[in-house]
Amino acid sequence: MDFVSCSSTSMRTCRYDVFISFRGPETRNTFVDHLYNHLVKKGIFAFKDDQRLEKGEPISLQLLQAIKDSRVSVVVFSRDYASSTWCLDELAAIAECHEELKQTVFPVFYDVDPSHVRKQDGVYHDAFVLHTQKFKYDPDKVDRWKRAMRTLAGSAGWDVRNKPEFAEIEKIVQAVIKTLGHKFSTFTNGLVGIQPHIEEIENLLKLSSEEEDVFRVLGIWGMGGIGKTTHATVLFDRISHHFDARCFIEDVNKIYRDGGAAAIHKQILSQTLDENNLDRYSNYEISGIIRNRLHCNIKVLLVFDNVDQLEQMQESAINPKFLGKGSRIIITTRDEHILRVYGADKVYHVPLLSSYDASELFCRTAFKMEKQSSSSSSSSSSSSSSNYDELIPEVLKYAQGLPLAIRVVASFLCARDATQWRDALDRLQNNPDNKIVDVLQISVDGLQHEEKEIFLHIACFFKGEREDYVKRILYACGLHAHIGIQRILEKSLITIRNQEIHMHEMLQELGKKIVRHQFPADPGLWTRIWQFRDFYQVLNTEAGTNNVKAVVLDQKENISNCRAEGLSNMRNLNLLILYDGKFSGSLNFLPNTLRYLLWHGYPFPSLPSNFEPSYLVELNIPDSSIERLWEGHKDLPYLKRMDLSNSKYLLETPQFFQTPNLERLDLTGCAKLLQVHPSIGLLTKLAFLSLQNCSSLVSLSFSNKSKLSSLKVLRLSGCMNLENSPDFTRAKNLEYLDMDRCTSLHTVHESIGALAKLIFLSLRDCTNLVSMPNSLNNMTSLITLELCKCSKFMNLPLTETSNHSSYLKSLIFLDLSFCNLRELPDALGDLWILERLNLEGNNFVSLPSTMKKLYSLSYLNMGHCHELQYLPKLPLISASSVGRYFKTASESRDHRSGLYIFDCPNVFDDLSVDKSLAYCNYYTFKWLRRMVKEPLHFRCGLDIVIPSRIHIIPEWFDHQFDGGAIIRIEHFDVSESWIGFAFCVAFEKW
Repeated sequence: MDFVSCSSTSMRTCRYDVFISFRGPETRNTFVDHLYNHLVKKGIFAFKDDQRLEKGEPISLQLLQAIKDSRVSVVVFSRDYASSTWCLDELAAIAECHEELKQTVFPVFYDVDPSHVRKQDGVYHDAFVLHTQKFKYDPDKVDRWKRAMRTLAGSAGWDVRNKPEFAEIEKIVQAVIKTLGHKFSTFTNGLVGIQPHIEEIENLLKLSSEEEDVFRVLGIWGMGGIGKTTHATVLFDRISHHFDARCFIEDVNKIYRDGGAAAIHKQILSQTLDENNLDRYSNYEISGIIRNRLHCNIKVLLVFDNVDQLEQMQESAINPKFLGKGSRIIITTRDEHILRVYGADKVYHVPLLSSYDASELFCRTAFKMEKQSSSSSSSSSSSSSSNYDELIPEVLKYAQGLPLAIRVVASFLCARDATQWRDALDRLQNNPDNKIVDVLQISVDGLQHEEKEIFLHIACFFKGEREDYVKRILYACGLHAHIGIQRILEKSLITIRNQEIHMHEMLQELGKKIVRHQFPADPGLWTRIWQFRDFYQVLNTEAGTNNVKAVVLDQKENISNCRAEGLSNMRNLNLLILYDGKFSGSLNFLPNTLRYLLWHGYPFPSLPSNFEPSYLVELNIPDSSIERLWEGHKDLPYLKRMDLSNSKYLLETPQFFQTPNLERLDLTGCAKLLQVHPSIGLLTKLAFLSLQNCSSLVSLSFSNKSKLSSLKVLRLSGCMNLENSPDFTRAKNLEYLDMDRCTSLHTVHESIGALAKLIFLSLRDCTNLVSMPNSLNNMTSLITLELCKCSKFMNLPLTETSNHSSYLKSLIFLDLSFCNLRELPDALGDLWILERLNLEGNNFVSLPSTMKKLYSLSYLNMGHCHELQYLPKLPLISASSVGRYFKTASESRDHRSGLYIFDCPNVFDDLSVDKSLAYCNYYTFKWLRRMVKEPLHFRCGLDIVIPSRIHIIPEWFDHQFDGGAIIRIEHFDVSESWIGFAFCVAFEKW
């Protein structure tokens, strides 16, 4: 059917969805009662005069207002409808709303012929004869009734005589729903930014898709105060008409806490099946009623709001498997884990408000009084508004898009002047409004003790830090970080973006408030200290106590003139992170309870002699003034990391006999370090060792009893006095070895061949290196070998083999540039997966012909080879698998591919001009074609730089210019096989 749409009602605020006009004695307790209840069960707010009238008001005036305040009117014409002047007055008022307000009207013909109603004959004829006689002095009244009846009875409606009543009522209700457009109330009028969210959630429910009949569970998840209940309420209001039975249980957590599972059961039965007399049943019987009556033939919508424990859902007596097709369960919670365990098909994470919506909500709330009185004070409000403009961004920054915070703060600031705003904002920074805190506190109270400790650590210290870094510190402090961070993430107390931990400022301030709770003015009694001013007070007054467990200062804050002796009172400290070294006095004490120590710029020559850090997991004192850590050795059974990098005065390392779990040792930049204690070889778990830029180090020995089976990374670059490499026999799992700029190094230990897992080996700028041992050929995992600028290096010991399964079989990158090589072995051609070969700046006269077998080669540089006379035969076809370099080498994204033969003055000297030109053209075209045919050869483009006796551009470049030119490409055809553009530049020798 087509019905008149109510276009203007969307612009009005309507109190009711439907007004029902009827003749009471005939239909009140039958058809109309059934229609009314069906509408209500579908979530439609219907007006029926015996249900909604308030005592003490004129009936006619209230009825008239109810008609005007409705979106739709349903007129039930019965045999005696026309005999009631009351009904006819209603009908006339409805006709006026239909005419003036475009209200939709549905006529229903209960027990009367529709033609009798339209023509006012039959039973209606007698009624109007009586009205005409009665109102003979007011004939306009009767004419008004007749016109209204003709107009409305002529609209499309339902003749329900002799038809199944339930089916006809269902048709009427569905027509009403269609007309209302599923927007039954004005609930969303005061809400900002919610409509797109509701549409997204509704899409997740798949109510109008092929999966409509599939049962689904939807979770609505988010932090406290973000509007989960509001979203669920609007959604319920919008979709409940789809279901045969519906239930919205608000604040399940409170109901469960006060009355247990039975209270939830009663709510379900009361709302879905209108069962209220349940006191005589046991809890078991009630749950049985739910299981038996909410069966597979009923399409049910169940909303469980604010579920706080998994048990609340498990004990709800709702078995999703037995609910009817198309049923939906919606759960709002702060705990994502509940949703995943219960089996939610989709989880919607409610976002914070956008900056625009946050501003809109704030201004609506904060300035509503001004809007109401704007007509009387427009001049003064305009002059004062500028005073608020500077403060509004501060309020919004403080609230960070949290709807609860915006509404609470805006309501508090409403009708206050700008001076009071400023004062309130300053107060809120350290003392959030209790209405906000109480809501957020609920999530924190639901954490277990260790989870709460992690939450407080993040709130006080680690907001915005990388997740892996925070987890490392938390583990060092004895906290189970993986499960702990996951739990507070599930509780919506943090978010993780770009591998960083983020927290709403309100939650951060709540955490700090919890720490300050009982002693707001005495930081020495707090468990955590995070601001320098508090740390300064505690140290200089020696007010620290055993309460203090952690001190982490912001590295942006400058520490100055702190008395080191003040640390002696913090005997339970297990976490200490400082970023400055400006301390006075002497440090005679550090607590033995320390588990994590990071002190940038540690200003003292050693750690306290009485410091017994038997619980220490990480010892990090980079950029320190340390000369030696301590005398003798310490028992450090839990120590995993030690960072003494850039400690320029360090003379010797500690002994490592009692550090069995050390995994990472960083001595980078310790310029005065003369030796590393041989006991380092006993560190069976050491995976990373850096002695980079230890310029005074002469030798490095792992001892014959070395057990460095876990060592994977060894950095020795910049050890300019290191004369010999260590014996690698016991470090067989080494994967990365960097010995760049070891300028005193003459040779590499033969044991390097034992490094079967080594992937990266670099000896760049080792200017005294003469050769490499033959055992180099045994390194079957080596991907990168760099010998650039080893100016005395004269021989590359490659051994020919007929079996590609052995000998440098993984080598992809080989850099021999600017060495002193005069020849290369033919075995070079056996490096069959080599992709990048740099031979730049050597003394070759010719190169091995076997290079034509390097089918994976995508980069070949022979520039500055001044002695080179003959170019080798180059590969003209590609291997089946290329592009490994770009997948394995770091920072390879910006590296170009190509063929580079420049500044080679002797090349082509013995060839004629024509032959040299032919050679250039041939190799240019073939190499380009080879590259383009397999695009995995290059990522950022490719170059071909090749010498020529004359500056002629090959003919296949069909757009050629002489002299300088600017080329602008604006329009070109692109096909599926199109790869890019080829440019050629020929330079004339001056």
